[in-house]
Amino acid sequence: MKTLLQLVCMLLLAAPLYAGQTLVLGTADRPPLSTEDQKGFSDQVIREACKRLGIEVQIVPLASARTLSNVEQGLDDGNFLRIAGAEKKFPHLIRVPEPIIEVQFVIFSKNKNLKTPNWASLKPYHVGYVRGWLIAEDKIKDVRQITVVENRTSLFKVLEADRIELAFAELYGGYYLMHTLNLPQLSIAQPPLATKDMFLYLNKKHEKLVPELAKALRDMKRDGSYDAIFNQTLAPYLPAKHQRKR
Repeated sequence: MKTLLQLVCMLLLAAPLYAGQTLVLGTADRPPLSTEDQKGFSDQVIREACKRLGIEVQIVPLASARTLSNVEQGLDDGNFLRIAGAEKKFPHLIRVPEPIIEVQFVIFSKNKNLKTPNWASLKPYHVGYVRGWLIAEDKIKDVRQITVVENRTSLFKVLEADRIELAFAELYGGYYLMHTLNLPQLSIAQPPLATKDMFLYLNKKHEKLVPELAKALRDMKRDGSYDAIFNQTLAPYLPAKHQRKR
């Protein structure tokens, strides 16, 4: 009986193990994925997953490159959203293996007839992308000219001003900016250059949280709360052909 009581006490103590803990998470994501009021898609998904573990979240918007260095140095606790493989360049980062979202990386341009079957199709053009985007830094090299900017808004403004010919961005944020900046003349080239799962990364000092957060994310996808957030935050900005397949 004593052993049973000890076991029950241990289980009760384990439940609020992370209660009161606060994670400071940096992000370069902007609306509709992350917003100033922290009600963007990624904000809400991550906050809900952490809430289920009793963890508070403080989200700090930063430039893309800085978010990675801050987590690597332990100045921040985590960073989102990132493709798999960031840990290869930043060894103090550890990936929560359950994806936050799958995104398409596409080209936005004024050329409505542009096709992008592969990365080599970008070769004749002046291409812009956001500093710190690892996939762009890795893949966009052998092109006519490259312009690197600090954020998505600047990227679309230089595209609108014809200072670049192509803007490399993820679909959700890019399509959102097309509408909020009133840029109906822009087109989304097809097919996507890449479709990637995007993840939350934590500093390795939080390694014990990783499996718990992954489970919380899986539970959200099973119980419908994940889809509810998607429908509220992302679906309104996307045409039917770009809606997420369920």
